[in-house]
Amino acid sequence: MSTTVLERTVKRRRGYYRMTDIHASRLTYNDGSPYYTDFVAYYTLDQYERVSISATKKFVAYSTRACQIINGREVDISRNFTQETTVQFVPDPTIFISNDLGVIGNACSINYRISDSDSSVRFKIIEKINGVKIAEKNNVVDGNYELIITDELLSELAFNSVNNITIELDNGYGGIFLDKTVTFTKGNTKPKLNITSYNSTSATFTAIDTDNNLSKIEWFIDDVLKETITTDLTTEKTINYELADNAIHTLKIVATDSENATAEKVLSISKEIMPLQSDASLSDISTKLIEIGEGFRNGKTSIINTLALKNIEASLNNTLVELSEKIKQSFDSGDASLQDLMNQLTQANNTISQLNSKYKVASGTVTSFADSAKIAYPYLTDRTFKPGTWVKISNLDFKPNIFFADFDYYDTEYKNNYKLFLFACRGVATQRGVDFSSVTAFIRKNSDENFHANGWLYNNSEGDVYFNNTGVQIPAYNFDSTQRHIYKWYAIKFI
Repeated sequence: MSTTVLERTVKRRRGYYRMTDIHASRLTYNDGSPYYTDFVAYYTLDQYERVSISATKKFVAYSTRACQIINGREVDISRNFTQETTVQFVPDPTIFISNDLGVIGNACSINYRISDSDSSVRFKIIEKINGVKIAEKNNVVDGNYELIITDELLSELAFNSVNNITIELDNGYGGIFLDKTVTFTKGNTKPKLNITSYNSTSATFTAIDTDNNLSKIEWFIDDVLKETITTDLTTEKTINYELADNAIHTLKIVATDSENATAEKVLSISKEIMPLQSDASLSDISTKLIEIGEGFRNGKTSIINTLALKNIEASLNNTLVELSEKIKQSFDSGDASLQDLMNQLTQANNTISQLNSKYKVASGTVTSFADSAKIAYPYLTDRTFKPGTWVKISNLDFKPNIFFADFDYYDTEYKNNYKLFLFACRGVATQRGVDFSSVTAFIRKNSDENFHANGWLYNNSEGDVYFNNTGVQIPAYNFDSTQRHIYKWYAIKFI
């Protein structure tokens, strides 16, 4: 029985790994022929034994099953494939963060940096406060990061207590390979004010203090103290006031804690239409426009009716004529404001039209076809290859950025389940910045638990592979020419 050695190299960070984390459970091998992958080797790997990786090591596994791929089917053969895997050790990164973060009393962000010599091996960051996980960042590399401390987290800590922040790095296989712990002191948290509602006669609000050391609440009209509240400070409060005239007045509410930290809200109020605050939302603005519009219409009707009742004649003196001119100017100004709103709506509609032209989606079904003359270029090579089977989408009215298609197939003779998946991209910021198309066949026997995959990558827009305004043409999976493969496809434009 012949033996073939299949060499692999993988990178791993410090930690303990199972054999399934080191070796591949399935390998494909091509003996150099110009056709698709010829052989597949399977390995039964120990899922429980763990080995320590702290330096570069080599491990060996022996195949428990070997197959030759004939017309897309896996046919068992008598042959050994020895898998030799070199585990290349990746040095530990460095976590840069101040050892003492000082006093923290309010919500904030803590910046830190992870410096790593090999950004090709990603890891996971786990952030903890006093041993309790507060956040994690998956699939990360060398870079600057931010840990968020919220008021909710601070509310669980005692005033003046010393607390730990721990940053752990996980190797991606469930093992912590590096950590760093720093400290901070819980300071006083400033109170907060939540204004529920307010108008020309009253305001409703709640004072919030996570340290539970609120001492008083004061409120002022035009900087004149109206009341000091010292009981039931954290329950919802409604205060009442009376404005003497139609001018715009200032309502100020101040909450103070035992450490003399304060929270302050200043509101503008009026007996007429209430002015908008500086932090008004779009919903507030919309409501206010409706209110102004109603007032404008009611006022205009009132003026017209009043002048009609006066039976105004042309012989009236110039003072009334001047008044009429002012009324006309006011109406014209109101109409101009409405026209401005209409112009903004038109501009918004134009923006929506532009977005509709930028983002497009098409979908449908397509049957693969055989063509042994068409060529493709394997990914990142200048060699030519004849895949033999293709799919073609015509009459697209846009140039897509992403195309994908899939097809499910069950081989009753060999009892294989197939999921065929085609993918192509254009103008998408991939790692290498190279457009490509791919053909992947996921295969699972009825007796197996997992799918295994064969895959091929090709350069996009080279040879007979194209991805342009006329449509899409890319290679497809080539097996069993007696079967019709009807793919469901999507083409998406978003750039």
